[in-house]
Amino acid sequence: MSLKTDYKDDIYEGSRRYRITPNEDGTSTITDATTYTQKGDKFGQNDMNAITTEINKMQRTVVVTLPAAGWSAAAPYTQRVAVPGILATDNPELHPYTPKDISEAELKQRQKFTGMITDGDTEDGYATFYCGAKKPTADFPVLLKGVSASE
Repeated sequence: MSLKTDYKDDIYEGSRRYRITPNEDGTSTITDATTYTQKGDKFGQNDMNAITTEINKMQRTVVVTLPAAGWSAAAPYTQRVAVPGILATDNPELHPYTPKDISEAELKQRQKFTGMITDGDTEDGYATFYCGAKKPTADFPVLLKGVSASE
């Protein structure tokens, strides 16, 4: 999703001007009578909702396990896995999944295997991972950051 990036401010000389017209019921109507050289954009709930949706998506993480047996037989190696909530338009960041309670050996292995991944593609509900001449030899989890909301 692309967010609007060309909002404009109102441009006018002097102060804003308003016309106040009395209504029959005792209320008044206020009308903007300013002379503008440029009319600015309105910013409302749809704009704010789109921005906060994108911010929330940027922060959302999903852990996906890549089984050693899931890689294709020949290089470049590929593997397609289900990823709840991911969309074809998502472009998530790939990170090693390294919670604080894993051993040093497991940490090194996850970092090594995640580093073997050279590219990836997304489609609705799935991600495909690519490795070059070598593929991981054990199951390992990866962390994807920037995945759309879960289903």
